Amino acid sequence: MSGNLDQLSHSVLASLPAASPPPGVLPDFNGHGPLAYTITVVASVFIGLMFVFLGIRTYAKVKIHRAWSWDDVTCAIGVISTVAYWIVALLQVENEGFGRHLWNVPLSVFISEDFLKLAYISSWLSNLSYNVVKLTLFILYWNIFHLFRWLKYGIVGGAIVVTGVHTAFVLYIIIEDSPRPGQSWLDKSIADPNSGAIRLAIPLSAWALVTDVYILLLPIMGVLRLQLSSGRRLGLLMVFMTGIGACVCSSLSIYYRTFLDYDDVTYTVIKIQALAIVELCVGIIITCVPTTSVFLRNVLPPKKTLRLRSITIYEKLMSRLHLSQRNSSAGSESKKSKAMDVHGPYKHMGDGESAVKLGTFPAHHMETRITAQDSVDQMERGIHVRTELDQV
Repeated sequence: MSGNLDQLSHSVLASLPAASPPPGVLPDFNGHGPLAYTITVVASVFIGLMFVFLGIRTYAKVKIHRAWSWDDVTCAIGVISTVAYWIVALLQVENEGFGRHLWNVPLSVFISEDFLKLAYISSWLSNLSYNVVKLTLFILYWNIFHLFRWLKYGIVGGAIVVTGVHTAFVLYIIIEDSPRPGQSWLDKSIADPNSGAIRLAIPLSAWALVTDVYILLLPIMGVLRLQLSSGRRLGLLMVFMTGIGACVCSSLSIYYRTFLDYDDVTYTVIKIQALAIVELCVGIIITCVPTTSVFLRNVLPPKKTLRLRSITIYEKLMSRLHLSQRNSSAGSESKKSKAMDVHGPYKHMGDGESAVKLGTFPAHHMETRITAQDSVDQMERGIHVRTELDQV
């Protein structure tokens, strides 16, 4: 079959769809499908969140802890592999027709060497990323819970088993799906359409779900044994409970892999890729949460200081509001008094008496303004004292 395809010109292959469209549907080789844009945006958002937490982790390690550990090394490798997997997925969407139905992909693209190479790299790169990210989580758990003997054994045993199984999967896919010497990528694809990645698709997803549940339950049992206040224990539990998101992604991955339509692979496989990227990003974010809490404790002021500042600001605003209301009421009384001077019982008096009578009102208002200003000055002195206490 490869020889028959080689006899066709590129222009002919570019005009033929990679699969037969459904009845009444015409192939459309232009543009991207809506699924491609949706998946690209979702994956990119989680990649951005991952980098935000990674930046906080790096700052805390460099400026606050001033120390490094093995989980920093594995975390960096996990970030690099996750970003590489994300870039491969973007290239598949942009250049290889992923996110579109297979009948909307030209045959020249579907049998191209770039298409087959990217599919090959994507199949083992995702499993490599899973391996490194989960190893980072195990190292993080060791740093926190290594004093508990039974939990220490669970962490070490889990790390060995998970790393060993994922490494075996990666090596199997690389060896099984690589072209033999003298064999082209297209010949390899035609000779073995059911590649190693396809054969291991459902077992890999099931294994990923089992390990995600194990990694979720392990720290929860450890937190329940720590001597902490109820508030701090609840906070730690909420941090590790974010691993539920990874379990949900693994469950959905099993579903999509089980019902994966290989006759429309470019449209169905991109959902699995997006779930993998989200799961990897969530795992890396969880590894960054402990250092994020350290960063926030060092950057934000203490709770008592925040409470005093909020009370001070509230009191100052209320004082300004009362002063404004008093000035407003004083102004209205002044207008009424002037109206009484012009039209009241004293209008028959001379200019001197009138001037004396009118002069009493400005004096009264000046006294009101002085009293209000004294109140504000007293409040500002209190604010200054509170500020000095906060600084001490």
